[in-house]
Amino acid sequence: MKRTSIIGTGLALALTCASPSWAGDTIHVLSQPVANTTYAVQNLKQQLNLINSFSAKFVQLTQDGLGNTLQRVEGFMQVAKPGKLRWKTEGIYEQLVISDGQSLWIYDEDLEQVSIKDMDNRLSETPALLLGGDVSAIGDDFIITESNTENEIRFILQPKDTSQLFDSLELDFNKLDEQQSLTQMIIRDASGQITQISFTDVLNNPTLAQDTFNFSIPDGIDIIDGRQGKY
Repeated sequence: MKRTSIIGTGLALALTCASPSWAGDTIHVLSQPVANTTYAVQNLKQQLNLINSFSAKFVQLTQDGLGNTLQRVEGFMQVAKPGKLRWKTEGIYEQLVISDGQSLWIYDEDLEQVSIKDMDNRLSETPALLLGGDVSAIGDDFIITESNTENEIRFILQPKDTSQLFDSLELDFNKLDEQQSLTQMIIRDASGQITQISFTDVLNNPTLAQDTFNFSIPDGIDIIDGRQGKY
């Protein structure tokens, strides 16, 4: 089965303007009213600007348009500004994705292969940068709406460029938590396929080791270097 990750093709999954909730291995979508988009843009910027670094455990569930589970993976992620990411999945779909802000390494240990790409710093191409990138112009790339419940602050982002990899993206923050932690990210593509990433043990602004976002290529593995048009 094809692997997915928060970077690259795995993030070509999105969410329409609706309100999903997590229940076991099923993703439910419920309609919710949305706030004025101008206020939503400013509120999301304020929320994201509070995060300079981020770490969390995650469970990633991918389902097709009929609700059939295609993939379920668990792992751990760390993010830091500017544009740094470490995303590690465990078990049968084990994969390591690292970015130092310039290059992106995707390492499949069981395939003995690493792919290297230039890091795409556009938010619409790499939504993980919502946590670790410059969000000052986020309103230029997305139509953003907001809806609040008693427990959550919810932002829904739709790319203005309809050629992007995903149709929409939802970010949910815990309203009752002092640090208003990110609790989940939901993405849907045009085919109706949904990926939901639920976060636990969230830390906002942890101190991360300097080498967290460095990757040393092991000996004896295949290297596919796509930087500067090589790939």
